[in-house]
Amino acid sequence: MIMNGIITISLSPVIDIHYSADSFEAGRDNIVHGRRIYAAGKGMNVSRGLHAVGISAEAYMLLGEENASEYLRLAADYGVPISCITTDGAVRENISVNTPAGETRICTKDFTISSKILPVLGVKVASKLSAGMAVVISGSLPKGITQEDFISFVRFIKGAVPDSKIILDCPTLSLETIKAIEPFLIKPNKEEAIALLGSESALAASLSAKEAKELCERAKCDYCVISCGADGAVFASSDGSSGSFAAPKIPECHSTVGAGDSMLAGILYSFMKDIDKSSYDLSEAVKWGIAFGSASCMNKGTEPPAAEDIFQLLRF
Repeated sequence: MIMNGIITISLSPVIDIHYSADSFEAGRDNIVHGRRIYAAGKGMNVSRGLHAVGISAEAYMLLGEENASEYLRLAADYGVPISCITTDGAVRENISVNTPAGETRICTKDFTISSKILPVLGVKVASKLSAGMAVVISGSLPKGITQEDFISFVRFIKGAVPDSKIILDCPTLSLETIKAIEPFLIKPNKEEAIALLGSESALAASLSAKEAKELCERAKCDYCVISCGADGAVFASSDGSSGSFAAPKIPECHSTVGAGDSMLAGILYSFMKDIDKSSYDLSEAVKWGIAFGSASCMNKGTEPPAAEDIFQLLRF
């Protein structure tokens, strides 16, 4: 069944704060100029990337009640439908300092929730789903949620709507957890893929579809796309097909925050736009994904890619 809708889930969303500076040096005062702040998180970034090309993907999330209103205020103009459950604590805040020499990030991981809230979120998500819809679950597991809790959460969703398509981009999941879920698609980055494979693979040095094929088989997923930053991506599917694409050159890279999420949005856009087809073209989807991810790097802050930049970059 061809994908006919998308929702995203963020268990640990974040408020991204971006500063601009002429330079940055640890251990001294650094003067910044310019400040941008965004309601973000991997799931929200995917939803925003899809919204940029006219596809609505409702964002489901858990928000710490201490600053949930601030998060929702920031997201009010995004055009993304949001369904949230508030819980104890606060939404994480990540800080990026951008200089001509590069980007320095300070990330927090102190969001803690009770596993009892996952079934509540699961019921909320399942009530929205219909056969063929994709469920994108992105981001690290918050404290308080075990691998077993996550497996139960996803299995509940799959049990409620068996034809739903589970898509995972969760850095903290083990290979055993992913295998237990048997997702439709996984999208680790290069470092995450190496960790899942359990060894220093050739992927660390160069693009290769070998690791994508191995990971696709070991994770029991239909599709595996490994994002490799400026090097592009490698990919494989359970039918044995695989390949790789380099990323196009862009005029200037302002920020890489959310680029992998934008790549995932591009892959899903490709799957969605040819709804009359009977099968998925992963090779074409990865081209779209790389264009989305590269276009997002042309923006400052955690901004989704601009449609005009995406279509321009598709010529690579």
